This record gives sequence, C-alpha cells and structure tokens, in this order.
Amino acid sequence: MYKYHITIFIAGLLMVSILAALNINNAVSILTMVTLFTYITQMGLLVFFSGVKPVYYSDRVLFGTTLIYTVLIGYFFMLISLYYDDDTFMFSRIDAMFYYRESIKCQQIGFWDNALRIIRTIRDDDWGNLLFNNLFFSIIPDKLFVNAVYFTTGALSTVFLFRMGKEFLTEQYAFLSALAYGTSSYVIWYHCSFLKESLFVFFVVSAFYYQYCAIKKQSLLPLLGSCLFVFFAYFFRPAVAAFIVMSMFLYYAIVNRGNAISFFLFLIIIVMSVLSFTVMQENVDRYTSGGDIDNVINGTNNSSYSHGFNYFVSFFGAFFGPFPSLFFAQDNPDNIGFYWPGILYRLFMVFPFWWGVFMVWKRKEMMMIPMLSFVLIEMFSTGAVCASLELRKVILHFPFMAIIAFYGLSNGYFSERFSRLRPFVSYAFVFGVLFLWTIIRDKG
Repeated sequence: MYKYHITIFIAGLLMVSILAALNINNAVSILTMVTLFTYITQMGLLVFFSGVKPVYYSDRVLFGTTLIYTVLIGYFFMLISLYYDDDTFMFSRIDAMFYYRESIKCQQIGFWDNALRIIRTIRDDDWGNLLFNNLFFSIIPDKLFVNAVYFTTGALSTVFLFRMGKEFLTEQYAFLSALAYGTSSYVIWYHCSFLKESLFVFFVVSAFYYQYCAIKKQSLLPLLGSCLFVFFAYFFRPAVAAFIVMSMFLYYAIVNRGNAISFFLFLIIIVMSVLSFTVMQENVDRYTSGGDIDNVINGTNNSSYSHGFNYFVSFFGAFFGPFPSLFFAQDNPDNIGFYWPGILYRLFMVFPFWWGVFMVWKRKEMMMIPMLSFVLIEMFSTGAVCASLELRKVILHFPFMAIIAFYGLSNGYFSERFSRLRPFVSYAFVFGVLFLWTIIRDKG
C-alpha cells in the first residue's frame, strides 16, 4: 500500500499540472492553492500510515489522527470562507442559512417550543438536523460548537468503519480505508458547513455498525441500536432509511434462503423497492434542485445537453463519479473547489472498488452483502433521479465504497498477471475523465 499511495500521489499531481497547463482560461486562485495543499497533506497522511508498524493501527490512533487533521484543515477552510464571504458557512447560502436561522430560534422561544414548532411547520426530512441542532444550540448557541460536534462524530464514524472493515480486511487495510474516507476534503467541507450531511452520515454508518455487531455476536440486542439510528436517518431523508432496511433484509433473506423467512423478506424488499422508486420519482425536481451547488448536468432546462445525454452522464457519474472540478476563477470561490482533493483520490479507487465488488461475488462474502447492496441501491437511485453529480446525494455510501475498494486491493488487484496493466488503465481512465469533465463543464 505504501508504493500504491506514492504512485497515486505522484500521478495526481502530474494530472493536475497537465490540466492546469491546458486550462489557460481559468485563473489560479488562493483556493487552488488551498485545495492543492489539502490533497498533499491527505496523501501524506495515507503514505505515512501505509508504512508504519501494526501497533499504530488502533481505534485511539485513528480517532485522534482524524479528529486533529479535520479540525486543523476544517478551521483553515472556515478562515478562507470568512476571508471571501465574511462568514464561516463555506459559501453555502441556501440550506445552511435556513438550518442556522431555525436553530437560533431555540434561544428566542425555548427548546421545547422550538422543537414543537419545527415538527408542526417543517417537512419531516428536515426534522433530524433541525432537532439535533436545536439540542446543540440549547447547550452552546454557536455555529462553531456545532462544527466541533460534526468533527467529533466524523472521527467516531471512522472508528466504526475501521471496526467493520476488520471483519473483511487486515488491520492495515481497514485502518487506511477508514482514514482515507474520514480525512477527505469533501467530508471536512461538510463538517465546516451547517448542512445535515455530517450528522446524517454518522447515523447511516452507526446503523450498519450495530447491524454488523448483531451479525458477529449472533445477538438481536445490537439490532435495537441499529433500528434507532435508522429511525434517526428517516428524519434526514426517508428513502435512505428504506435503503438501509432493504440492504439489511437482503442479507437475512440470502442467509435464510430456501425457507419461508427468506420468501417473506424478499417480498418486503420488492414492495419497498417499488415504493422507494415511486417516492424518488415524485421528488426528482426537489432533489435535483436542492442546495446551492452548481450542477452543470442535472437534467433541467438549464442544461446545454439533451435529456438522454443527461441520463447517460448521471448513471456514469453514479457508478464512476462524481468528478472533481479542478479550476475556478479568482472571483468565484466555488465550494466545489474544496471537494476535488478527496474526490480525486476516490476516483483513483474506482477500479479497485469494482474489482472488490467482483471479488465479493466470487468469494461469496456474505457479511459484505449489507454494505454492498446499500452502495449499489444508492448508485442506481441517484443515477435514476439525475442527482449523482451533486455530492450531497451520493456521499452517504462513500464510507462503504472505501471499505469495498480496499477489499479489492487486498484480494487479487495486485496479482502478478495484471499488476502492470491495471494501474496504467486506471490512471488513463482518471486522466481521461478529468479532461472530458473539464470540457463538459466549460460547455455547460
């Protein structure tokens, strides 16, 4: 893994340099330097921990490293936001400000009155974030305190991922997969904003973690914890809660195949799939227009491309993207610029991920069914509603993609027969995607 991360690091810098030379119409801004610094520091962490002794692969080291790194980079991000925008909302002006204004009302009318007002007047898919922020503001009424909570829950998510990953991977690979996700620039960006994704991801990861505890211990008690976090996830985005339940049911249906329980569970999965797809279709416009992220290809009338092409790009983005936007003008502090370091690394892991999917199927790795099925369901659903290029809609399955990608790396990806061909094809694919995506965004 040490050599692999070194090659990714060098290849990434070379690709960015070549595209910068070709992309002369865009100015190099202070944000370009910030995001480049973020890519270098994250890759430095991964390279360092790829070569340390096994004693360092522990919950405590992972939690401490992730928390310290995300806090330092995160508050640095917020200083940049303050410099450009006179606030620390990371250029997110619509949903983040809505959540913030609703939260400060806790101080004006009281905790319980504000909670009841939220439940009576606001859609249930915003209850989760608003009620939890209401709780946080009743403790310390400050955005930076909420950001600190997000940083802490983000670090705890990486520990849960590490523990889950150790069921299928060596300690080194499990540690690196969790660290790679937890220190990604797009994860840190959400910790800095006032959006709901940080807390939402924590609840999704926790739901799967306690399910794996139940499977490992052969006990129903941890399932109560899993159900609690699924319940919380429902009030962030109901369809995702349904996807979690479907993936869990699929595992038990396959394990118990051939009996009445399996038939009953498959029947529930089919019904939930139909209902979930109906809900998605009803909310296409809302999901694809939510937030304030600049979606170049989103299936709306603002797109410069045909409807069929939009769907092709959407599904391609769902299964291989989203894709990093590397350059932006000096006077346009686009939040997408903060995403690209983490997304670029994730793009390098696309081939290992799909190899991991193949190896899960080949080896019949039953315990990986819940997370794999959740990832594939999420991919298909975001592709179907043309939302795969908006990071908010796809970030929920990224933690599990990291585990599956490292599973692929640890199971034959570096085999002697293909050891030279795969990296070349992977790097050529990444560079081709980056080049084409730059052209498509310029045309949009």
